[in-house]
Amino acid sequence: MITSFFKPKRDRASVDYNDNGINKKNNTENKKQKSSHCKINKSKETSTLITHLDDSTNHSPNSISWKISLDKHFSSPSFGRLASFVESERKKYTIFPPVEETFAALNLCSLSNTKLVIVGQDPYHGPQQAHGLCFSVRKDVKIPPSLRNIYKELFNDSKITNFTSVPNHGNLERWSSQGVLMINNVLTVRKGEAHSHKKRGWEEFTDAIIRAVDQRKQIEGDNNKKNGVVFLLWGKPATLKTQTALTRALSSSSRHKIICTSHPSPLGATKTDSPFLGSRCFSRANEALRELGYDEIDWMVDGKLP
Repeated sequence: MITSFFKPKRDRASVDYNDNGINKKNNTENKKQKSSHCKINKSKETSTLITHLDDSTNHSPNSISWKISLDKHFSSPSFGRLASFVESERKKYTIFPPVEETFAALNLCSLSNTKLVIVGQDPYHGPQQAHGLCFSVRKDVKIPPSLRNIYKELFNDSKITNFTSVPNHGNLERWSSQGVLMINNVLTVRKGEAHSHKKRGWEEFTDAIIRAVDQRKQIEGDNNKKNGVVFLLWGKPATLKTQTALTRALSSSSRHKIICTSHPSPLGATKTDSPFLGSRCFSRANEALRELGYDEIDWMVDGKLP
């Protein structure tokens, strides 16, 4: 079942487009946003941390980067406190993922290319596991139980016809390269201490990421039917987080396709009225992508992409 959280907004007044089909007002706003980038002072700790976030786009002349779209949040006192905390933690403890992979989910999936969002909770806190993508682990690391259930659901989904065997590794970067944004609610954690960086400011930052995805088309002025994305939400925390972020953005979620199931962990994969196992959430996500005008995701984790 595809669920929307909110009623659609009323249609706005007609929009003025230039000869290239670009919304003139939004294009002007985009230019202002680009020109104001780096003008606001940031803390030293913030400036150091965000050096690990790429400033690239998909090379479309009207697109913006994550760094620009999140610049206001990076300049906030709350993010400054978060950056200071994380820097202090890295001096005293082993923190996962490594600092250069803190923003891997954003670096591997540009804002302009994002078409499907998966929201996790906390990075893996075991050695060599976390590398910046929710549910994903490095190729030489044992596949965690939640990811095994993800593979099980893909294998059993009759409409995912090319997923004919369970992969021997858990690296999901191939999904990111197709436009799947795979973010955790919290982006760092102490070794062996789950949720140790909870309520330190990452939650507000990842809310800002969701809002950036929601508002992307308003900023870029994209005049086509691809004006929404698919949210694939596993478990109550991911659902509530997305609901909260979109509500604060005053979003009309009728533009988005939202698919909710229980969490894929062994403790939750068969629970609730919408259990993860048997949900066919991956083929439903592809159906939703087609409805929005996107190419579907090839859920294999190996092989060259076209």
